[in-house]
Amino acid sequence: MILHLLSTAPLHPYQMGLIVAVVVAMVVLWFVAKHQRDNLGPEKAPETVDDYIAVNGEPVDMVVLDPTRSNELIAVVLVYDDTLVIEGRALPREAVTDVTFNNASVPYMNSCYQMVVTTTLPDKPTIKTELGSDAEWAKQVTTQIAQYIQH
Repeated sequence: MILHLLSTAPLHPYQMGLIVAVVVAMVVLWFVAKHQRDNLGPEKAPETVDDYIAVNGEPVDMVVLDPTRSNELIAVVLVYDDTLVIEGRALPREAVTDVTFNNASVPYMNSCYQMVVTTTLPDKPTIKTELGSDAEWAKQVTTQIAQYIQH
């Protein structure tokens, strides 16, 4: 139809405006569709304990590292039959070789204990997670996790 209009008679200004509007609308729609398709990307990893459990099932145990953030995946350790989920990363139990805690504070600052997990994974040989300022809490947490890595 457009080609027929162009070949038979001179265009009125409103016809030329209509043609331009249709072409511009088609280009805009094409860019929007392309942008939406590109933004789908990889699936977002779960950030909360509830989201992780909804995808991977109920864990055998959940060790809370920081009670103030107990629904955040980085503040708990989820224990499954063959896997420990530490800082949101699933690790085979065989890959975890040691769990301990240390005082990572600097002079003139409050004590800051962290859990140190040693693994056999080449890309992540140690994982350090904050436990807060209570030494007894740090000891209890690491002892509880250590019972799951006994070989």
